[in-house]
Formats: sequence, C-alpha cells, structure tokens
Amino acid sequence: MELNERLLRVLHPFERFQLDELPLTLLCLSCGLLWFAWRRFCEARLEIAQRLIVERELERSRQELRELAHQRIDMQEDERRALARELHDDMGQTLNAIKIEAISIRNASAGDDDVPQEVLRATRSVIEHADQVYGVVRRIIGRLRPVALDELGLAAALEHCVDGWRERLPKTRFDLRCEGTFDNLDEPRALALYRVVQESLTNVARHAQANRVDIHLRQSADPACVELTIQDDGCGVNLAALPHGFGLLGMRERVDALGGCLDLASSAHQGFRLIASIPLPLQSGA
Repeated sequence: MELNERLLRVLHPFERFQLDELPLTLLCLSCGLLWFAWRRFCEARLEIAQRLIVERELERSRQELRELAHQRIDMQEDERRALARELHDDMGQTLNAIKIEAISIRNASAGDDDVPQEVLRATRSVIEHADQVYGVVRRIIGRLRPVALDELGLAAALEHCVDGWRERLPKTRFDLRCEGTFDNLDEPRALALYRVVQESLTNVARHAQANRVDIHLRQSADPACVELTIQDDGCGVNLAALPHGFGLLGMRERVDALGGCLDLASSAHQGFRLIASIPLPLQSGA
C-alpha cells in the first residue's frame, strides 16, 4: 500500500492524463499480445505439421512415379530385346535363306545358255535386295539393342555408336572422351547413358546443324557418380520455348529413374549442352 501511495503522489500532478490507469492498460495489452502470440504460435505449428505431411506425401508420390518410370523403362527394354532377338532369328534367317536360294539359282544358271538373261538379272537383284534388307535389319537391331554394350562394355558401345554417326554425318566432327573404367557399371546405368547419347546425337542430326559435337564421359569420386556431357556448336534453341518431345522426356525419365539429374543449357546460335549425372550404387563393403 505504501508503494501505491507513492505512485499516486508521483502521478497526482499528471491526473489530467489519467496515468494511474496506464499500468492496467499495459497489463491488458500485454495479456492480449501474449494471447495473440500464443495463437499464432499454435497456428504456425499446425501449418508446419501440415506442410511436413504434404511434403512426405509429395516425396512418396515422387518415389512411386520414379519406380513406375523405372518399371516402364525396364519393360520397354525387355520388349526391345525380344524384338531384336526375333528380328535376328526370324528375319535374318529368312533373308539368308532367300539369298542362298538366289545364289543357287544364279550358279546353276550361269553355264546354261538356254536360261534367259532376265532370270540372271532377277537373281542378282534378289541377292542385292536381300543384302540391303539385311543391312536395314542390322541397323534396326543395333538401335533396339546395342550388342556392343553387352559384349564389350559402355565405352566400346559408345565408340561404335559414334562411329556410325561419323559415317552418316561426314561433315560433322565427333569427339568422344571416356575418363575412367566403366566395365563394372551395372546394366541399367550403362544402358541409360547409352540411350542418352543415342537420342542426343539423333537430335543433333535433326536440328542442330552443328560442325562439332563433344561427348565427355567421366566418373566423379565426390559425389560418386557418372557424368555425361554432350555439347555442340549448332544453332541452339530457346529453352523457354523448347517443345518437350518424347526424346527429351525419355532421357529425363531414364536419368530420374536412377536418382540422377538432367541439365540443359542453350541459347539461340550458341550451341546446346546436355549434362546427365547418375549416382553410382553404394558398395556393399562401404
């Protein structure tokens, strides 16, 4: 009570300002601010909890989409492998049989003067057409399932693929560099990298009008990943207006399914650069 009397004596000259009500006002204001802060704190906690739930659901959905994309790619590769085997076994044997029969007719008719020249020309034409169709079948089989990838490894398969494009585009210079050992690379990663190179070179041939294409494949230790860089000096594209075709979408799906990332960089008349980074599987003994 003595403190209250002192406070009243101090505030008496300022009675017209009603300063004696200031402590109660400040107390009410403080209580209101505390209540508002506690309410905002509870709302923030609820929003954070809901956001965490949404993020977990989003991550789960992304993981499911990644697994579905991986399964779709596996099914696609299985179908390609089966189709390549059927083409090689059925179509190849049929073409060889046709060619052998035509050669037999040609050899049997070579020394017979009674055989019309039209028959000999027809047999030679059949042999040439059989060779042409067999060459087309071999190229289709190579695109469906790269035999060099199964037998010689990723580096040799890429070299074989690039050699094929050197023959098709003799005016374009292709430089391939492989840094590291890729013999122990598992099939999904090796096949994904090969398909990215295959599709990228197809896009270069169709749209880039490039004079030089650089392909660089290397292994990175930190983080442990395989990085593929493909760059050309062609006309380039506007990435903002780039149409998302099946080729680019397929490359991105292959890389994303393995936990990697695909980066694109380009501008008009400045070339095009593609960087695909795929993490390596963890070693069991690590």
